[in-house]
Amino acid sequence: MQEESYPFTCSRQEFRYKFVSVSEWKKINKIVLFTQINDGNSYSLALFDILEDGLASASVESNNGDERLVLATVIKIIDHFLSVKPDCLVIFRGSDARRHRLYRVVITRELPDLSKTFQVYGIIRDKSFRFKSNGLYEFYMIRKL
Repeated sequence: MQEESYPFTCSRQEFRYKFVSVSEWKKINKIVLFTQINDGNSYSLALFDILEDGLASASVESNNGDERLVLATVIKIIDHFLSVKPDCLVIFRGSDARRHRLYRVVITRELPDLSKTFQVYGIIRDKSFRFKSNGLYEFYMIRKL
């Protein structure tokens, strides 16, 4: 992805990445968290907004007008994570149907560029398939080439 992105920091003990979404209206602290899945080689990815009360939410609609920057930042974070853990897989899905579709649209749009660095898959009923833009997947999975 050739988009600009936000700078981010990483806590390697937890694989918790932090960045700030900035617009002329507000600043939103965001976290990308990688959580190890049972088999040890796979990690789930979750994107959270930090609310004013300090709680994290994956379902709030921030509407900060910087969706492309946020998604570019998440892709760069995935790249950083997989540089540190190159044999791992990152699995994710949207927290709702709209976000899940958005991820499919972004992956489709960026696939030629993403394919230079990553293998991208869709998962249906615990089986993985090479990502196709018209596929309706339950999860998405990315691994480093």
